[in-house]
Amino acid sequence: MILHWMAAALTVRASDVAALLAAPEPTPTPSGSGFDFDRINPDPAAVPRSDLFYTLANAALFLGVVSAVAGLAAGAIAFGVGPIFGAHIISDRGKSMMWKAGLVAIVIGSTTTIISFLLTEI
Repeated sequence: MILHWMAAALTVRASDVAALLAAPEPTPTPSGSGFDFDRINPDPAAVPRSDLFYTLANAALFLGVVSAVAGLAAGAIAFGVGPIFGAHIISDRGKSMMWKAGLVAIVIGSTTTIISFLLTEI
């Protein structure tokens, strides 16, 4: 019964689906004195005090790496000490903390690569 109802609903909507799947019309070319997007590229010299931005970004990167390493070390300690005292919940939390800190370290370490990829001119 439900299968028949779904088939009927899809049959009624078939023309709408075909219209959605049709190839879009080409976009018109700009005419006149519009904005030229081809001339946009990142220029650190145009930003006032760009050295301050880079100093802050490097400080945030350093603090992120330090906190990720500290989380990894704390998780390893909890994972190792938990079974000694019979606290298996602490051991499990330490193991999950190590996974999270490792993923955070990977994300923080690859941030500069991701940003440099996004800022390159294609």
